[in-house]
Amino acid sequence: MQCQLCNEHIEDVEFQFEDAFEIDGEFWHSECYAEYFGEVYEEVA
Repeated sequence: MQCQLCNEHIEDVEFQFEDAFEIDGEFWHSECYAEYFGEVYEEVA
């Protein structure tokens, strides 16, 4: 899996510590998402 913004590989452990996540089939590092969208991603339960 690669981050949509930086194209760097995302390790499985990053998902466990919420340093990365998947939205609609796209994978993001938390920092990259915040940089791109200007907001912190919060998963809706």
